[in-house]
Amino acid sequence: MERTTPRERRQAATRRALAEHALRLFAEQGYEATTVADIADAADMSTRTFFRHVRDKDEAMFAADEDAFADVVRAAAAAGADAPPLARLLHGVRALAASAGEDPEVKCARERVLEENPVLRARDLAQQLRWQQQSEQFLRSQGVDADEASLAAGLALTIWREAYRRWIAASAAPGALGELLDTVAGELPGHVAAPTAPTR
Repeated sequence: MERTTPRERRQAATRRALAEHALRLFAEQGYEATTVADIADAADMSTRTFFRHVRDKDEAMFAADEDAFADVVRAAAAAGADAPPLARLLHGVRALAASAGEDPEVKCARERVLEENPVLRARDLAQQLRWQQQSEQFLRSQGVDADEASLAAGLALTIWREAYRRWIAASAAPGALGELLDTVAGELPGHVAAPTAPTR
């Protein structure tokens, strides 16, 4: 695993700060009422510095998401190339579940903001699609067949979405997200079982 440099760690910390402040301000005073200057001031930076990290106030709330996905890929790679493709991705997703569970109140607040703002929800869905594509590329880089990589990436995202939905619905109970991932993954075979031929 490649070690990050001090500069990379500082940039990651800045992205986390932008995401945290954007979410807090959107939740407190509303998305429309929040300006780039508001987020930059809260993060103790100039608007010029703000635009060096993100393009607009929408992107600010998602500024740390790529760093989170990088952690998923590192954890997936650690599962080893002998593990089935979906198992590798789920190993990585469990790492994301562990970090998400550290601050459930923030995750619930984020979901409320997304539900109240279609623009941000659209950005969130686009981000998820990009993660699916990157998951597929990761598996392909490990020698996985294109069709198998595509299926595993799609299933991993579906499992994550459903487990996360159930977790938020249950008020983001501490430690429950990882268990829900296993539950949802375990339910898949029942949904794809071959249908019984109709009797005449």
